[in-house]
Amino acid sequence: MRLRLLSVLAIALVAFTAQAQTSERIPIPYRTYVAINPLGIPFDIASVEVESGIAPGVTVGGQASYTSIDRDRYTTFDAKLHYYPGEIVLRGFSVGASVGHTRFKTSDTSGTLNYPTIGLLVDYNFMLGAAGRFVVGTGVGAKRVLAGASERDPFGVDRATFTARFVLGLAF
Repeated sequence: MRLRLLSVLAIALVAFTAQAQTSERIPIPYRTYVAINPLGIPFDIASVEVESGIAPGVTVGGQASYTSIDRDRYTTFDAKLHYYPGEIVLRGFSVGASVGHTRFKTSDTSGTLNYPTIGLLVDYNFMLGAAGRFVVGTGVGAKRVLAGASERDPFGVDRATFTARFVLGLAF
């Protein structure tokens, strides 16, 4: 009976030790990245973004972009907050929110429309290379235009707009 009790205690001790070792925090080698959208080279879609970890799984960042489609031009500036459920910043799946400002100009009307935005983001970052420093970022989002219908309608701007993200960068 004593042998069985000692065996059970030994197994429990080994299991507890193994669990304690796996629940230790993983050191994060990189906490910040800077990235660009390479589609600015062949197309008129360009952006630059920076993101940095502030807590386990939480980052803040910013993005500036310029998009020209047909005769419509969008220039945006956004501040972003992301949460990585895996609690390793910059790597893998994240959800987030943004607040920003957009300047819209079209040749169909005279003038420009400036408006604030708020948004929801769903992103995924791949950390590639031998050191895991090369960032390939993708994602989708939706922004709410915080301008009234009387301001938006002459420019043909909807209440909400969808966004897509594709960036390449380096983490440090």
